[in-house]
Amino acid sequence: MKNLARHLAQFRALSHAEQRTLLAAATWMPVFWLGLRVLGLPRFQARLERARKPICPAITLPEVQALGELVNIAARHTLGSRTCLTRSLLLGWLLRRRGVESQLRIGVRLRRGALDAHAWVECKGVPVNDGPDVSALFASFGDLIPLKAFQAP
Repeated sequence: MKNLARHLAQFRALSHAEQRTLLAAATWMPVFWLGLRVLGLPRFQARLERARKPICPAITLPEVQALGELVNIAARHTLGSRTCLTRSLLLGWLLRRRGVESQLRIGVRLRRGALDAHAWVECKGVPVNDGPDVSALFASFGDLIPLKAFQAP
């Protein structure tokens, strides 16, 4: 009960625009997870890129990073799976709707003998939904290998 009261107080402390964005992200998160599972990454990503033209003027990098944080918060409080790829696809789509150019990055690293993969979004080379050192921790291959290479034959 204490956690609920704390979360409600934190939600009320947000601006009305931030509250709407957080609720929208929480609503869309399961839809994006399902779309990714049903269509697969290449087809789902192609559908997302056909999204409507920007509905509002472009926003600044700090506003982009704040949007990334709101999507991350929504992911932590959404039922079901909320992978880094789902969060990043949702963030990229929200940014595109706001007229912001962004790039989905998918990277890998070898950790304790196991391959570890991670996805994040960058705007002008700056990670917006992850730590600033994420590109140093993971070798991004989004620009080197076309996503079509990951389609099943």
